[in-house]
Amino acid sequence: MNSSITRKVVNAIDNVDASLGAFITVGGERALRSASVAPKGDLYGLTIGVKDLIDVTGLPTTYGSPRFRNHYARHTAASITALESRGAIVIGKTNLNEFAFGVSGYNPHYGPILLPGDPSRTAGGSSGGGAVAVLEGACQVGVGTDTSGSVRIPAACCGIWGFKCAHGLDLSGVHPLAPSLDSLGYIATNPADLESILGLDTLPSANSLRIGRIGEDVFPPALPASHWVIFRHEAWSVHRAAFNASPDKFGKDLQRKLRQPLGDLAVAKLDMAAWRNEFVRTTYPFDALVQPVFEGKAPLLQVVLAEYEFGGYADSSRLMKNTPVANALGWPALAFPGRGEALEVLASPGREANLFAVARALSPNKFR
Repeated sequence: MNSSITRKVVNAIDNVDASLGAFITVGGERALRSASVAPKGDLYGLTIGVKDLIDVTGLPTTYGSPRFRNHYARHTAASITALESRGAIVIGKTNLNEFAFGVSGYNPHYGPILLPGDPSRTAGGSSGGGAVAVLEGACQVGVGTDTSGSVRIPAACCGIWGFKCAHGLDLSGVHPLAPSLDSLGYIATNPADLESILGLDTLPSANSLRIGRIGEDVFPPALPASHWVIFRHEAWSVHRAAFNASPDKFGKDLQRKLRQPLGDLAVAKLDMAAWRNEFVRTTYPFDALVQPVFEGKAPLLQVVLAEYEFGGYADSSRLMKNTPVANALGWPALAFPGRGEALEVLASPGREANLFAVARALSPNKFR
């Protein structure tokens, strides 16, 4: 057993502040066992918190729902197996919006995910637990999912880095929300940890890249309402059987969302295909695009609670104004601390190194 790695795991667990609601399950015993046998790969000793939508054997996968409080998966998700095979160590399962359906950072069953340093605000969602776990020092990387901004929004709320992967990765062992829009993502305080996970050994010079600021240098078409028609249809398909059988087993917020009118799926798909073509045509001259993650601050807990009780979702809409674009395109995107507001940079698949080069150049915080 490597004593330094064991101490690192123990210290990480000691840093968990239960009052912030970052974790649903802290897997201390499993983490210590993993530390004793972790392969000495390129991620050796990297501590990770896994969103409780993603299966990890030996730990419950609740999906943020009390119905699955004692649900244990038979297999670890492919994405986590890959990280563990490189030496990463799972510290525990992090809190989320129920079934990842929302960006508020509020779970009625496991509690709100509060912003460190300002518990009058939440850390956003749905992967907010991972962001808080990273910020409080309980792990180096939060592994999450991103369907409409669920990794990037919490990272922005917490003033750290959040990467949404391009679509097409193996999502076995990850509970879906809207399958055509779902992706994996990672949250960290240091972009070097994200680059290590992605295998980005070298980055291009940002000066060599054509960077387009959306709304200033380039004006792509706005995301149409048809995007949300597809989202609603896919989310309903995921939850229809369970919801029809026992709607009262879902939180009132989720009940309300699942009862929304669906809209015409065939028309929406045609509309979105045309939108994607026009977006790519408009932005083709640029190597990377930059826009704010959202305007304003992290959501106030009292506003989040009001939305949960009564609906409306004006604040959630504010948070999701920009981020769903990357999901609709299937592109990778990176949220990072800018000067005064969090920014995100996005590009077509295969250009992940561009994202980090641009973000490092624009961020006021410098890293190795």
